[in-house]
Amino acid sequence: MKETLQNLKIPPAYDVDQLLVKEFATLKGQHYVDHAAATLYSRSQIQAVFSQLESSLLGNPHSRHQPSDATTQAIEDVRQRILEHFNTTADNYDVIFTSGATAALKLVAESFDWGGDFVGEEDDGCVSLENMKGHNDLQVQNATDSEVKAGNHIEESAKEQRDGCRNGCGGAFVYATENHTSVLGMRGPANQAGCRVYPVPTQELQQLLEGASQNSVVSLCNAEGKLANGNSSCFTEDRDASNFTARENPRRKRSVNCLFAYSGQCNFSGSKWPLSWVEKVHHGALSGILHRPPINCNTTTQGKVTHDECCDVRWFVVLDAASLVATSPLDLSSMRPDFVPVSFYKMFGYPTGLGCLLVGRRAWGCLRKEYQGGGTVLMADSRSMTLVPRTTLHERFEDGTLPFLSILAVRHGLDMLTSIPGGMKSVRDHTFHLARYTHHSLRSLRHPCGAPVALLYCPAGDYWQPDTHGSVINFNLLNADGSYVGYSQVERVASLYNIHLRTGCLCNPGACQTYLHISQHQLRRQFEAGHVCGDTHDLVDGLPTGSVRVSFGYMSTYADADQVVRMVRECFIQGTPVVDTTWMAQLSSSASHHTTTMGTSHEEINGTASQNATNRTSGGEINKTASQITTKETSDSEISGTTSLHSTNRTSGCEMNGIDEISKKVDHQVDLRTQEELLDSKELEVTDILIYPVKSCGAMQVDKWGIGEAGLKFDRGWMVVTEAGVTVTQKRKPQMVLISPHVDLQSHTLVLSHQGVADVHVPLTPPDSSSEDAEVGMCGGRVCGDRVRGQDCGDEVGSWLSQVLDIAGLRLMRQTTHRTGRLNSQTHGVLKESLSLSNESQLLVIHRPSIRRLLHNISVRGVEQELTEDDLVMRFRPNLVVDGGAAFEEDTWTHITLDTTALKVQGRCRRCQMVCVSPDTGQRTKEPLLTLATMRGPNITFGVHATSPITTHHNSAVISVGDSVTTARVNASLK
Repeated sequence: MKETLQNLKIPPAYDVDQLLVKEFATLKGQHYVDHAAATLYSRSQIQAVFSQLESSLLGNPHSRHQPSDATTQAIEDVRQRILEHFNTTADNYDVIFTSGATAALKLVAESFDWGGDFVGEEDDGCVSLENMKGHNDLQVQNATDSEVKAGNHIEESAKEQRDGCRNGCGGAFVYATENHTSVLGMRGPANQAGCRVYPVPTQELQQLLEGASQNSVVSLCNAEGKLANGNSSCFTEDRDASNFTARENPRRKRSVNCLFAYSGQCNFSGSKWPLSWVEKVHHGALSGILHRPPINCNTTTQGKVTHDECCDVRWFVVLDAASLVATSPLDLSSMRPDFVPVSFYKMFGYPTGLGCLLVGRRAWGCLRKEYQGGGTVLMADSRSMTLVPRTTLHERFEDGTLPFLSILAVRHGLDMLTSIPGGMKSVRDHTFHLARYTHHSLRSLRHPCGAPVALLYCPAGDYWQPDTHGSVINFNLLNADGSYVGYSQVERVASLYNIHLRTGCLCNPGACQTYLHISQHQLRRQFEAGHVCGDTHDLVDGLPTGSVRVSFGYMSTYADADQVVRMVRECFIQGTPVVDTTWMAQLSSSASHHTTTMGTSHEEINGTASQNATNRTSGGEINKTASQITTKETSDSEISGTTSLHSTNRTSGCEMNGIDEISKKVDHQVDLRTQEELLDSKELEVTDILIYPVKSCGAMQVDKWGIGEAGLKFDRGWMVVTEAGVTVTQKRKPQMVLISPHVDLQSHTLVLSHQGVADVHVPLTPPDSSSEDAEVGMCGGRVCGDRVRGQDCGDEVGSWLSQVLDIAGLRLMRQTTHRTGRLNSQTHGVLKESLSLSNESQLLVIHRPSIRRLLHNISVRGVEQELTEDDLVMRFRPNLVVDGGAAFEEDTWTHITLDTTALKVQGRCRRCQMVCVSPDTGQRTKEPLLTLATMRGPNITFGVHATSPITTHHNSAVISVGDSVTTARVNASLK
C-alpha cells in the first residue's frame, strides 16, 4: 500500500476540537505553533487559580499563623504532585523551586562541588544530607570566624582539594554541543572553579554511549601515566567498581566530580536523546573524553598534581528536560538523572517565571552553597561568620520567600494535563504525529523542476518514532535555484496567514551552528556583518543565520499543520507544486536497519539539499525536472498553483515545465516598464503630503505643511498606550487605521473622528505643567525599543479610544521630548536627527511609478481583490509621494530637493505586515506583501527614509503639493 501524506493524520486519543472550544477560545482563527517557546494556558486552569485565591486566606509561609500554615501545606502538596507527575518519590528526588529551567541550571553550575572531597574507601565521595546535622553541630561548637564560610566548616583538606581542582586534578564539565544557551552558560562557573570543559557533538555522544558497556570504564591515564594535557596522574582502572581507585594512599583518595549535561529533547530539531545515557555516564562511559585537551586548557599556568594526591572520579548527569516534559512523559523511576531542570510555562502555560530543579538522591550532598538567604538557616550570628544552614536540601536552596501564589497555580496546571485522556502519553503521541505530518509534507514538496522547497534539520538516525522525535520541526525554505529564503521573510508572510512561529537560532547556538554548518569563521563574519542573537538579519553572504521552527502543543490540530504547509505552497513555490513521497518508503525501509545506518549522513537520511549554497545537489534531487520524478502523490485539494516569494530576477535552475501562464507573465514583465511608466519619465514633483498625528491611526492629507525639528509638524506627535505602558499599534489592532485625526490650526486642537462615535477634541498645546491649577499626568510606552514618556491627554480621550478600539484603560500620550535617530545616511554616516514617535525616520518617501509597477504585478498574479493606486499609496503610510521618472529609481537617491528644501536619504524602508491593512476597512489582506516580496527579495523594501537638516530655522520651511523635485543619485547615469 502506498504511503500518502493523508495517512499520516493519526487521530488523537482525545477530542482536541472539543478541547479548543471549551478551553482555548482565543485560538479561533489563529494558528499558534510556537509551543516550544511557551504553551498556552487553559480557561479552566485559570478559573481554578482565581477560585482558589478568592476562597483562601493565604500568608507568607515563613510566618507561623493559620494562613501561613495553609500556604506551607499547599506548597508541600504541590511539591508532592510534581514528584508524582514524574513517577518518583521524595525518597529519591527533592524538588527545589526556581524561577525557571535557566535558574535551575545556574543553581547547579554555581553550587556543584566540582572538586569533591578527600574520602576513605567506605565513603561515596559526597557528604550525605544525613550527616549534615553533625557537621552543623561541629560548626557551632568549634568554628572560628575565619574558619566558617556560608554555613560550611572549611577544613584544611577541603582547601587542599579545591586548590587541586584549580591545578588540574579537579572535575570536568562535559556537555552536548546541541544544548540550550542556558546549558552552555554552565561553562562559566565550571571554568571559574578550575574544571576542564569539553563540548562533544551529539552524534559523537551517540556513538560513544550507544555502544558503551555499563561497566566499561576507560582509564584517564596514557601509557606514561599522564593526562593528555601533560599533567601527572595517579589513576588506575577499576572495572569492578565503576570508578577510579588510588594507586597509593588508598584510604585517603581525592573524590573528583564530573558533570555531563544533555537535553532530553532538542529545542532546535525536536530530536530526543535516550534516557539510557544516564546510567551509562554514571558508569564512566564518557571518561575517555578526559584524555583530550579541554577548550579552556591553559597548560602554561596549570600546576602539576603530586603522586600522592589520588583521585576517585564520579560522574553526575544533568538532563535538561524543559523541552521534553512539555509534551512527553518522564519516568524518573527507571532512569535517574541527578539534576532535572523544568519550566512550568512550557508544560501548561501558567504561571510564568517559575520552574524547579529535581535533584536525585545520589547528588544531594554534592551541592555547596555560599549565599544563605532568608529561610535557609537554622541559626545565624550577625556578629560573626557563624551560621547553621537547614538540613533539608530544598530548604537550604530556596532563598527568601517563595512565590507561593504562583506555586499554588502549578497544581491546577498539572490537573489540566491529568484531565487529558491518556495523560502525557496521549500528548506525546498526538504532538509527534503532528510534527511528523508537517515534516513529511514539507519534505515532499518540490518546485516544478523537482528541487526541494524545504531543507529540514534532523540528525542522522532520526527515523521518526515517538521515542526519537518530539513535537518540533525545524527548516529553512529554498528557492528553485537552491538559494535560501530568509527566515524573517517567512515570519512576515506567516503573519498574513495568522501563523505564529519562531525564527532564528532559538537559543541553541550549538544545534544552529551544527545543522546550518556555520563555522567559527562564518560566525565571526556574521557578527561583523551586524547579526546578533534575536535580530532579523537572516542572511549573510547568502547563507542563513538561523531557521524556522514549528512546534506543537497538546491543543494543536492538523488544521495548524495544514496552514503552515499551505503558506509554503502558496507563497514560496513558483508555478504548480510537485509532491514526491517516494522517499517515505525508503525511510521506512531504513528504519528497519537502524543499527546499520547509525552513521549515515544528514543528507542521506533526509534527502535534503546541502547547506553549502555553492554545491547543493543532495543526491541529484535538485537537478531533477518534474518529468524525471516517476512516483508522486499529487492532490488538487492539497496543491494549488501559485507564484512564489523568491526573487524573480534571479536565474532559476528549474526548467519551465509545469509553470502556469500567470507565472510566465510575471517573470516576463517584472523587469520591464509598462507604457504608463514610459510616459512618466518626466520631471519629478510632489503629489501628496500626509501626516499621521496619532501613531498607527489614519492619515491627514494636506496641500502644504511646515517642517519642524523632527520632520513634518505634528506628525506622530501622539500615540495610544495601555495603562501598563504598552504601545498599541496596527500590528495589534489594525482597526486603528479607521480613526481619522485632524489638526485644526485655527482652534489649536487635535480632532479624532470615528464612524458612529462623536468626535473628541484634544488641545494641541498641553497645559503649563508649572501652573498650580494644571493637572498634568504622565504616561509612557515604547517605540522601536526606546522608552518614551509624555503627557497624558486626559480621561475623555482615553475613554473615547477605549470605546472605539474595545480595549479597556487606553490613554493618549503626547510626546514632550524628541528621540535621537539611529538610521545611517548612505553618504553622510550617522545623522542623529531628532525623531517624533515614528519608528525609524523623520520622513518616508514613496514613488508612484513604483506603486504602479507593484499594482501591475498584483493584477497579473490575480490572487487578491482589485486594488487601486491610491489604496496602495495609503497602505505604505508615506509622508511624501513623488511622481515622475522610472519605477524604483528611488533606490539610488541620496538627496532630494523640494524646490528649496533639501532632504537627505537614509536608505530603503523594510516593510512589514502593516502594509496589508486596508485603510478603508481595517482588515488584513495578503497583498501587497506577497507580490512585493517576489519583486524586492528577502528584505521586502519599498520607499526610502529621509531626514531634513533643518534645525534652528525649521519654522520657515514649508513644502507644497506640486513642488518640483530634483534628486542626487548613487548612479549619475540614471536620468
